[in-house]
Amino acid sequence: MSPSSHSIGKSHERATEQLRQRWVLGIDLGGTTIKFGLFQGDHLIWRNHIRTEEFDSLDSAFEACRQSVEETLRTSSKDLTDLSAIGLAMAGVLDPKEEALAETANLHRWHHLNFRQQLTDVFKKPVAVLNDADAAALAESVHGLCRAESLVLLTLGTGVGGGVIVNGRPLRGANGCGGEIGHATIQFDQDARLCGCGFPGHLEAYAGSAGVVQTANELMQSSQDESSLNSAKRLTPLAIANAAALGDRVATQTIDQTAIYIGRAISMLAHVLDPEVVLLGGAMNFGGPGTDIGKRFIEGVRAECLPRSLTQISRNLQIEFATLGNDAGIVGAAHFAQQLAEQEGSDSIR
Repeated sequence: MSPSSHSIGKSHERATEQLRQRWVLGIDLGGTTIKFGLFQGDHLIWRNHIRTEEFDSLDSAFEACRQSVEETLRTSSKDLTDLSAIGLAMAGVLDPKEEALAETANLHRWHHLNFRQQLTDVFKKPVAVLNDADAAALAESVHGLCRAESLVLLTLGTGVGGGVIVNGRPLRGANGCGGEIGHATIQFDQDARLCGCGFPGHLEAYAGSAGVVQTANELMQSSQDESSLNSAKRLTPLAIANAAALGDRVATQTIDQTAIYIGRAISMLAHVLDPEVVLLGGAMNFGGPGTDIGKRFIEGVRAECLPRSLTQISRNLQIEFATLGNDAGIVGAAHFAQQLAEQEGSDSIR
């Protein structure tokens, strides 16, 4: 390396390190809550949230975020000039060209708005936008217990979301649909369940919360075993997990069947993407790694996925629970903004 190229390399390293130490804001925009947090480098300094339903317009919601951020920065003798970039994560399919929300279950009134532009107008800062599952996957790949440059995250809850990280970057696809594993078809029968999107046989119709409840209802009708689920005031995945923990056979069979659906979907994904790690996140984890039922669930996923997969995949693929919880969205959004700022080598991340 010549002296001049060595000097340029050192200069770039110093600039990158300076960017990493600057303040970044991560925002996770959900149908119920808008969560946001300030980061200095990789360190979460402060977090807050506001209720989405309290705001009639996107501008007013972002203005409320800005006021809260400004108040917090002042307590550290800082102001918005010390904020280098903003990352915004949200649920739904994002149009990669318009950076607008194209499809979503929870934010219909804000469809087709240019989120990047509106947030830029409020904060006067560079903004990076990505899907919330992509943000969570990115956060897990960098800060979770199973860190990897090639990683898939399935978010299990009302729906089934997915985030894909390839070579340390979110895979968003040509139409913003990269990682939408919930809408992969896993059942091809004529009587396959309808997904909320209107198409039959999708994973979400079987492994989203309503699908799990439907499985339980079907098993109650066909099983000769008595089940405590019959007397449940409100049948939910949590109620099913609690019943399974007490030995209810129908509840246990419901969780086992859900694990089969998810394991088959992961096997399909693994042969397309060949990730190092697949994580299960979201609220519907049947108790997670700290419970016997949660462990049974993820073992069932592995038992269905790995024997269906090529040996090179089955002997190396890790399938685990996600570890970052509710902070994953803001962590991933902030890290994505930081990534793009470093890539550009300046504050411009357009």
